[in-house]
This record gives sequence, C-alpha cells and structure tokens, in this order.
Amino acid sequence: MRMNPVFRRGLPESMRGVSLVEVMIGLVVGLIASLVVIRSFTASDMFRRNIGNTADAAQTVAISAARLNALFEQAGGSFVQGRNIWGCSLKAKRNGATLLPASTAYPAPFTSFPTAVRVLPVGILDGGTGSDILMVMAGSSPSANRGIAFSTSDGSTLLVSNPNGVAIGASAGSSNDLLLSVPQDLSVAPGDCQVVQVASNYSSGLPVTDASFGYKVMPASAAVVAPASYSSIRLNSASTSYGLLPTSISASSPSIFPLGAETASTFSLLSVNTNGELVEYDLLQRRGAEPFGENVILIKARYGVDDGVGGTPNDNVVDEWVSPADSEWTLAKLTDGKTATEQKIDQIKAIRIGVIVRTPQVVVSNTKPTTLVLFADLPAARQVSRTLSTDEQKYGYQVFDWVIPLRNMKATPK
Repeated sequence: MRMNPVFRRGLPESMRGVSLVEVMIGLVVGLIASLVVIRSFTASDMFRRNIGNTADAAQTVAISAARLNALFEQAGGSFVQGRNIWGCSLKAKRNGATLLPASTAYPAPFTSFPTAVRVLPVGILDGGTGSDILMVMAGSSPSANRGIAFSTSDGSTLLVSNPNGVAIGASAGSSNDLLLSVPQDLSVAPGDCQVVQVASNYSSGLPVTDASFGYKVMPASAAVVAPASYSSIRLNSASTSYGLLPTSISASSPSIFPLGAETASTFSLLSVNTNGELVEYDLLQRRGAEPFGENVILIKARYGVDDGVGGTPNDNVVDEWVSPADSEWTLAKLTDGKTATEQKIDQIKAIRIGVIVRTPQVVVSNTKPTTLVLFADLPAARQVSRTLSTDEQKYGYQVFDWVIPLRNMKATPK
C-alpha cells in the first residue's frame, strides 16, 4: 500500500531512514578513505621493498668481498722472494693428463683467458665494457716465501741442500703436499716451472717437528746425524699424482717452492657469468667452477703499483692505480716471459676492485639511473662507465669500490 505523503511527513525524525543524498555522501567518504588507506599501504610497501632490495645488494657484496679479500690478501704467498718465478710458464699434469697449459678454452666466463698461464701474484685481463677476468696465485705453506735449492738425478727424488730444510705438511707420516719447481740456471729467464707432488712416504728417515708451524721439516744433510739422511724427498710417481720433473727443469739448478697441502694452494680465475654470478674457477681443476655472489652486473679491477709516479719508488706505497688496458700493464705485457718484466710485477702492491650490484627485484622510483661510474676519482681514461638499458633501469643499483693490499708483495724484492 502506498504511503500517504502527508502521513510520512508526520512520522518522527528517528523513523524516517536515510535519504539518497546521505547514502551518496557516505559512499564518497568511504571511497576516499579506502583510496587513502590503499595508497598509504602501497607507499609503505614500496618503501619497505626498496629498503629490502638495498639491504640484499649490500649483503651480496659483503659476502662476495669476504671471499675476494681472503683470496687476494694471500696473493704471491710462497713465491715473492723467489728468483725467475714471476712470469715462468706454469706446467701441471694429473692422472697423466695435462692441466696446464690447457688444451682447450676454459669454460665461460673465462673463455677469453689465455690457456698458457704464467705465474703472477695477480693478473687482470681487461674485459673492455664487460667484466674483467681476475687471476690470483698463492701457496699455503708457512715454511718460506723463497725458493729452496735442490738437485735431482732422476726427476723423482729431491736432494735438498738448503740448510733450513723443507717443511712438509704431514699427518701420521703421510703427505700430499704440492711443490712448484722453478729452474734457476737459465740463459734467458724465466723458463718453465712445474707443479709436482710429494710422495705419501716422502722420506726414509724421520722428519723433525717444527713446533712454531706444526709442520714436519726435512732438514738438510748437514743437520742430520749419520747414517740417516733426511735430506731426500721422494716425489709421487703414481698415475694419480701431478707428475715428475722433466729433464729440462731437473738439469737447470732448480729451486722448489712449497705450496702446502694439495687442496690448499690457490690458482684461480674470477669473473661474472651471464647469470650475474661471481664465479671462481680452479686452474688445477681440483674442483668445479664455484659461484659465490649473485646479481653482480660488472666487476672491474685496477693495479696499485709502487712505480714512483707521483711518489717515491720502492717504498711499498701505492703511487698510482693503473688500468689493465694500459699498454704497459696488459696481461700480455706482464706475461711476456722477459726478465725485465719481473721487476714490473714486483711493483704491484695492491689491487682495487669495483663492482656494480643490482637489486634482486624491480624498484619503483621517480628517478631512474642511466649511467654508473666506477673509479670516479681516477683520471677519465682509468674510469669505467656502464650505460644501463631501458629494462635495466627498472632496477636499483649500488656501486662498490675497495682496496685489497697484497701483503706478501711487501716483502723485500729478490
């Protein structure tokens, strides 16, 4: 039944209900409030994700830098006071197969690195607009940073004449230590150098325990009471070993450089693969390629050299930071196998690493980066600029740059 308008006007105010205008006003207020809440939540969540992305990038660099520092701080260990070792052509065999020089290209991202390798504390292959390839070498024996003279008649037994003897890492009388043999009597230095392995039953005598290092020491014959002779060290001739010494090295007054346990020395390449991962590759193939950092789009490096440019030469202070693209500091120049180059290698006192790290997720921002610069404080020719594509600009980036001192390279030059 239709209500009489007159009757409706006579109803009490509390019984009349809500008018259409009031309903519309309520809806508009509610909609505005919802929009404000949603926008506030979106802004808060965007801020949270941006902060989280930044933290993730910083954490990635912290983990990667720890690994890089551990590797490069030891660079040159066991080698720095040796003669004819910088630039010697590194040879290595295992299981009868030649490891170095490699017969085929190294796996990505190291395919452009030379398969014939020479001994350097650090080496940098310039990657142009892409990532550099970094090489680092170090032994792990605490015995010395200098070579120990020996002789051999058959390439399988080392007769040590150095009065300090040779330290061998041994457990229960057995060892798997590696040694690097470097010829000294050469008309043109440096020559070939070869990795060999100590036999598990490396001596017929009993070595002396050195409490300061926790190592066994094979003393020279002058320190041995007859009839025992602990100065001979047998090399592993089994098919699983690193091979014996060739005649060319055995007959050239060689010295040995203890490298420590078989798995402990460092002969590594490092770079960034297509997945944005920092990867380490072992030149002796004791383990496969190992990624240890992610979301890295670029890694570049500079040599810190004590060459007297802007400072005092030979004072163990970095005088300038040079690019591996500089004609006098290319990898080819440092591995040219010339005697004069050995002194240049001795001038390398530090390495400076720059990396660009990307956030794992897209970042919402009104300001988008277009170009990133590494080593911005260096002369323009030694800086690195990375232009970002349109897709790359959707992410956030952080640029990191730090110095790693090569502590072993501060030793007195040979």
